[in-house]
Amino acid sequence: MYFHLNSYGIAANSFYICIRHSKRLHKTWRQIQERMKIIFLDFDGVMDTAYYARYLASKGLRDTDEYGILFDPKSVENLKHIIDTTKADIVVTSSWKYLMPYDKILEMWSVRKLPGFVTDTTPNVSKHRGDEIDEWLGERMTECEYVILDDLDASNFNEHQLTHLITINPYTGIEEADAERAIRLLGG
Repeated sequence: MYFHLNSYGIAANSFYICIRHSKRLHKTWRQIQERMKIIFLDFDGVMDTAYYARYLASKGLRDTDEYGILFDPKSVENLKHIIDTTKADIVVTSSWKYLMPYDKILEMWSVRKLPGFVTDTTPNVSKHRGDEIDEWLGERMTECEYVILDDLDASNFNEHQLTHLITINPYTGIEEADAERAIRLLGG
């Protein structure tokens, strides 16, 4: 079996073995042979929403913790629904990756008890999010099904990615209709 390490220290082969923290990612042989399913996930306006920030403020509650802005529970619930249905992994595209290293993102995911597994972050090769997604996909040695959950408009993505893009309303975050569309795009 052929393995290589990409620029993020991730081992990969033609069947998709992506192991950064082997204790956290356990794929069965059947899962390895299936196509990768990836959610390219933004945080601001997708996971942390204007609605939830207003709600917390109206109750006099803090809207941050040691990791940053708190995520909207409805968005978390809808992300969990996508992951439970499709078994997709997460690749972070959010600008949070500039402020927080991958290990800290994993720690936040665990402490906040967020759904799924964060496999990686997109590389910091461009200010254009679509180029960063293409770079990440280009490093994989297998094709994958993917969806992009982002509040940025289509101009921030490449034309061939637009059928994978679900533009999220930054006030409400991931809604049930967004989750159902993501499940369809991921073949779930």
